[in-house]
Amino acid sequence: MTTFGELNPQAASIIISIVLLLVVIATFMFIISITEKMGKRYVIVGGGILLFEYFGYFALYKGYYKIGTKYFPFIFYVVENTPAMLIILLTAGIEVFVVLWSISFFSWNKKHITLTSVKDAINDMEAGIVCSNEIGVPVMVNLNMEKMSEYITGKPIMNANVFWDDLKNNNLIQGCEVMDQGDNLILKVPSKRVFKITRRPIEVDGTKLNELFITEITALYKATAQLHEENSRLQRMNDRMRNLNDTITRVTIEKEILSLKIKVHDNIGKILLAAKRFFVSREGKISDIVNMWRESARLIAANDDPLKRDEYGLMFKTARDVGVNIKVTGMLPQDQSRKRIVATAMHECITNTIRHAGGDELYINTFLSDMGKRGRNTMAAVYMGPMVVEFTNNGNPPEGKIVLSGGLDMLKSMVEDYGGEMVVQSEPVFKLIIRM
Repeated sequence: MTTFGELNPQAASIIISIVLLLVVIATFMFIISITEKMGKRYVIVGGGILLFEYFGYFALYKGYYKIGTKYFPFIFYVVENTPAMLIILLTAGIEVFVVLWSISFFSWNKKHITLTSVKDAINDMEAGIVCSNEIGVPVMVNLNMEKMSEYITGKPIMNANVFWDDLKNNNLIQGCEVMDQGDNLILKVPSKRVFKITRRPIEVDGTKLNELFITEITALYKATAQLHEENSRLQRMNDRMRNLNDTITRVTIEKEILSLKIKVHDNIGKILLAAKRFFVSREGKISDIVNMWRESARLIAANDDPLKRDEYGLMFKTARDVGVNIKVTGMLPQDQSRKRIVATAMHECITNTIRHAGGDELYINTFLSDMGKRGRNTMAAVYMGPMVVEFTNNGNPPEGKIVLSGGLDMLKSMVEDYGGEMVVQSEPVFKLIIRM
């Protein structure tokens, strides 16, 4: 049987080269198991395989080429006289073991978090991140941060503090601009993309670091700008609606006053004609003329009543005209802003009482929201503090949940613009609650 020492040089070189390749693979796996902080089993077994393969390579190489050494002469003699087939089988077995061990090794590496996987995950982030010590020396920079630094400053990050100062001072390439300054910077680049840049101190294993984070907010920035524009448009619409409501109220009151003045003017004309006929031709009765004067005086007095001319007076008159009796418990607010809101609510509730509830009485209850006490039973009391106004009626309860639309929706906007809150209840009875 041919021994290993009797093999031709080509065959021996192939075997020795295969063992050397196994040594390289074992070395690579052993280094990874240490740097990636893998389990103790992989470190120990990897180290054992490396030592065994390296010693085998050393023994085969020395034994075949008869390179003299004073260490382990017996082992080299045994290797030289070992059957070549046994060496080949042993090498093949080691190869199979290394392949199976490599499969287990890389399978563990894929299923567990390692330093490399963390580094790859940070580099795959869409955001840019750099961590530096207190003097600005970077200890970790991902690829996106390197690209962003080159893109907006034209140079790589050598010092994170200098990079932050460049951002704060707008020392950027043409077309890049920091739009807002502070702890958070808003950066706009020539491609019309917008980025948020945040800097904060962190602590890792007792070491104080500064983290600088860049993330794209283009969609959010556009949506926010669009929302601001929409809010401005809605505010302008609300202002126009409020002015329109004031104009309608003022015109209605002036129309009522004008109608009353025309009526008074006509009555005075009739009185003067009747008085002339009575004194000239003694036609008519003096008592009828006196009654006509009294009626005109009553109309003039009604025209001079401020309560009849303001929003509340108009709402009370409107309610009487449509057959609804308003009963007030407490004191209605007299400042102009809240008066407008309450008058609008009265109008909506009068309509609801007639159209939907089929009732003929509207109840308004007011009390102080900070003390919960009832106010005096007067409409003319002036009160500027926070209060609650509740509206109910004697009609049928709603058949389902009330969906705010039309007038109620506009009323809710008026209340919220004032800084108050409006709640509509549908069970067990209709109730409109305004806190302001």
